[in-house]
Parts: sequence; C-alpha cells; structure tokens
Amino acid sequence: SPAPETLPDKEEAAGPRELGDTVSGHLADMLQQLSAVNAAKPSERVAVRQEEAEDPACNPIFWVSKWVDYSDKYGLGYQLCDNSVGVLFNDSTRLIMYNDGDNLQYIEQNSNESYFTVRSCPSALTKKITLLKYFRNYMSEHLLKAGANITPREGDELARLPYLWNWFRTRSAIILHLSNGTVQINFFQDHTKLILCPLMAAVTYIDEKRDFRTYKLSLIEEHGCCQELARRLRYARIMVEKLFSSRSGSRQTKSAA
Repeated sequence: SPAPETLPDKEEAAGPRELGDTVSGHLADMLQQLSAVNAAKPSERVAVRQEEAEDPACNPIFWVSKWVDYSDKYGLGYQLCDNSVGVLFNDSTRLIMYNDGDNLQYIEQNSNESYFTVRSCPSALTKKITLLKYFRNYMSEHLLKAGANITPREGDELARLPYLWNWFRTRSAIILHLSNGTVQINFFQDHTKLILCPLMAAVTYIDEKRDFRTYKLSLIEEHGCCQELARRLRYARIMVEKLFSSRSGSRQTKSAA
C-alpha cells in the first residue's frame, strides 16, 4: 500500500497517552468552570446583566456544524464549521477529510495517525472513504449548517484540525466532545446549542432563533444570566461530569440519561 504522506504546516501530533491526558485535563478544567458558575446561581441575581458577560473575542475556532448518527451500522458522521468532515466509526477508528476534499487523516484505535490523499490511500481504507463520502453528501444535501452566522475566532494557521474524540446522546441532547477540549451540546427539542471551550473558559449559546452570543463563564458568575441559559449550564455540568467519569476516547457511548 502507498506510504502515508505528511501534510505540511501542521504541528506535531501528541502521542496517544499524552493526548489522552490533555483531553482529561481539559475536561477537569471545564468541570471546575461549570461547577463555579452554577454554584453562583447566576439566574437568581436581583439585577441580571447578561450582556456584560459577553466576550466576542472568545468565539470558538471550531465547532460541529452538522452531524448524522448511523451508529447502528457504521458510526457518527459530522462536519466542522470549516467544512472538513469526519466519521468516528463503530470500531473506534476515525477518518477525517480536510476541506480541500483531498487530504485525509486516519486515526487508529490506539490514536496513531496517518495522512493520505484520496488518490494515495491504502486499499484497506477504501470502504471507509466511501462511507465518509456518503456521510458528506448526505449532510451537504439534507442538513442546515449550525452556527453559519458565527465568525470564528482567528486561530493559529498551524493549529491542528480537531476531531471527534467521544460522543453520546441522551433523550434531550447529543453531546459532542472534540480532541481540542471543546464540548458541544445540541438540544433536540428547541435546537438550541452550547459550545463550551475550557481554554477560553467561555460558552457560546445559539438560541432558538439561531442567534448566538459568546460569554466568559467568570463574567456570568459576576453579572448573572437568564434562566434558560442557567438551566442549560446546569445540564452541561452533568454531561461533562459524565464525559469525565468515562474518560474514554477509544470508544463512543450511546447511553440514555
């Protein structure tokens, strides 16, 4: 089979154990941040000044803009906001197609990474590439792009593209955990979304009208927030606790809560 190609201008990949430790560290930070903001009971303030907690400089760089669950057969497919697509397969491997539609990244169960182009990929991956293209076409034709009106924060040009580390769904929401620490919660009933970033200690809230606002969690503690956001932040803490207690990047969990 063809030799893996190295994509230029990408920072060195962390080793499997190192990456797992980093992901766990991000979850621990996020759990601490959410516990603090919930303990402050931000919606019970006499004068809530939620707008004072806004910080557009903390907008996320990456989030999941589309997803489709075929885990009964294959896995979970998703698209990031930069139009790259990926699949977390049921065998715990991952395949990512960059937004140029040609460069591919394959991540094995042990987190070892290989890079190919569509033309140079090993024949052993042909079926998975075919499935990824099927997911991509389905999402392109049938799904709306979440956060289409959000201007992403400018990131380092050399920053690595994150991939789906873990996910699970409950009766109320799907929880998507990216390898860069971001946790996204998409609520089924009203299509609201939370995008939580432990590095910026911030949350982006996309409401029912698809309007979005990004807040520093420490400023929500200080200035308060509305009940609907406070309720979702309480739910988020429970979901992050669930992710932290499983801390398994090598599998995806489809539990009901």
